[in-house]
Amino acid sequence: MAAVLRTGLRLLALTAVGLLAVGSAVSAGPHGPAVHASPPPAGRPCALRAVPGVAMSEGFPDQAARGPGAEFAPSTGTVRALTVMIDFPDARAPYGARERYGEFFPAVRQWYARASFGRLDYESTPVLRWIRMPRPFTAYRIGRGYGWDAHTAMMRDLLKAADRGIDFRGYDILNVLVTPNAGPPADEAVLSVTWTGASAVTTDEGAHLDKVSLIYGHDQSGSRVLSHENGHTFGLPDLYAADDFARTDVLAGQWDTMSLDWGLQGDVFAWHKWRLGWLTDGQIACDTGSGQATYTLRPIEVPGGRKAVIIPYGPARAYVLEVRAAAGNDVDACREGVLAYRVRTDVDSGQGPVTVTDAHPLTSACDFSSGAFNSLNDAPFGVGESWKDADSGASFRVLAHSAAGEWEVRVTRR
Repeated sequence: MAAVLRTGLRLLALTAVGLLAVGSAVSAGPHGPAVHASPPPAGRPCALRAVPGVAMSEGFPDQAARGPGAEFAPSTGTVRALTVMIDFPDARAPYGARERYGEFFPAVRQWYARASFGRLDYESTPVLRWIRMPRPFTAYRIGRGYGWDAHTAMMRDLLKAADRGIDFRGYDILNVLVTPNAGPPADEAVLSVTWTGASAVTTDEGAHLDKVSLIYGHDQSGSRVLSHENGHTFGLPDLYAADDFARTDVLAGQWDTMSLDWGLQGDVFAWHKWRLGWLTDGQIACDTGSGQATYTLRPIEVPGGRKAVIIPYGPARAYVLEVRAAAGNDVDACREGVLAYRVRTDVDSGQGPVTVTDAHPLTSACDFSSGAFNSLNDAPFGVGESWKDADSGASFRVLAHSAAGEWEVRVTRR
């Protein structure tokens, strides 16, 4: 099988004086040169289409892109994950499989329930025993950004060790929780990775292992490293800068778990929630006309209400306004207010498809949250603050914040 692999690297801010490379790679099936985006449906002018050839495009994919045998797992309804734990002859598990499983569940299930407002029922079926791989960990040559051949070898050996006792059929996702003492500690290199869009191996019963998240070590983000990796199986891209990780702090910062999954703001953007079917079209204000309009927004962390204003400009770009609050998955949020950002559907995963507009570019906030990457922590706009976006030609002003938690925003388009 031929596949074009796109590998991203992410770095982790560990101290105030240094950064260490970590990895979160995604294989998203065959990709060729990017082509122009198709126009969005006439009745959904803000639902920008995914751009063919772009790795994990931020646009809306064709419905055929989700489900059994498709590139991505379904993101609404009941999603079934099989979760297994593996160790190696040279890296035997230091504690029980149930304890390793408990590091991620029920936390991941609860995270998705909150993020999706209950529209995604994440059902994990665990195999509560360590599966001993037939070869030493070192034999697989697992390193940061490891490739398809190493992944295929590991999946083939996993089947040799487990296939007779485990039926892999009927699951949308396979989670592989690796014993944390295999490979370097997470403060030196995080190897966690997701492969989606191509099957490394097929079981005797015909199950394709084509949406696989592997978690290594003990990541400082805790269970959210799996929320991040599973996000790839649903089609969400990496929002950190793969080639120049320090630049992440001027891209999406800590405002989405697909960017910095250890950040204070642990939810995902309203754009992602809409793409995944967690928000309805009625909760999105699509601003395509000229003149002024005033919108009332409720925070994306709480159920109900209008969640975002989307200002499309061109077939592959949109400017988005949403409200963030210290609630739900963002209970530890650094700042509250109107968050503004640009979405580009023609930019690859790991290359900056989302960039946040910083309302306070000369300051940072909540520096305790990370040794670096804090400049966007105070990005939201407060009452009386405004911005004119040169690219889209739109401007906005935050008019009010009610005691009920709603925010009023006026948008002007020329």
